[in-house]
Amino acid sequence: MKGKFQWSVELKIEAEQAKVWNLIEDVSLIPQYHPDVGVVNLFEGKKKRTVGMKYQCVVLEGKKGSCIEEVVDCIPNEKVTTLMREDTWGMDKIFSDFTVETSIRPLDTDTTILKFEAFYTPKGIFNKILNPLILKRMTKKRSLSVMHGIKDLAEKQ
Repeated sequence: MKGKFQWSVELKIEAEQAKVWNLIEDVSLIPQYHPDVGVVNLFEGKKKRTVGMKYQCVVLEGKKGSCIEEVVDCIPNEKVTTLMREDTWGMDKIFSDFTVETSIRPLDTDTTILKFEAFYTPKGIFNKILNPLILKRMTKKRSLSVMHGIKDLAEKQ
């Protein structure tokens, strides 16, 4: 259940693929690399991403609120796809089927390429007009800050 492809971004991380995957796979680590998320609530007590797993990311400062994400695809050590099911900011009024596919691949034994691809469909004519002007750039920029958080954490360990 993906929306329309919107953008893709890659980042080189000086860490082996297994280390990067361990950070991505464990949702309890999200607050350590996501600049906005302060808490992750686990609905089933599981920390590792598996298909069907849902969890809540809570932003405690700035524009406070939360979103519930669901893992809709997961190939261990390769990729995970998450779908934003609901949020308190009103993103579900702007986008439908907001999905991010996170993938990793080794460049060599000590270097990994992290890639985010975003899929969504803007809702309504106003958001369809805003998408190429602002929304794509805004969502890509926020995702890039998350990617840099993953990079910093992986390269420190």
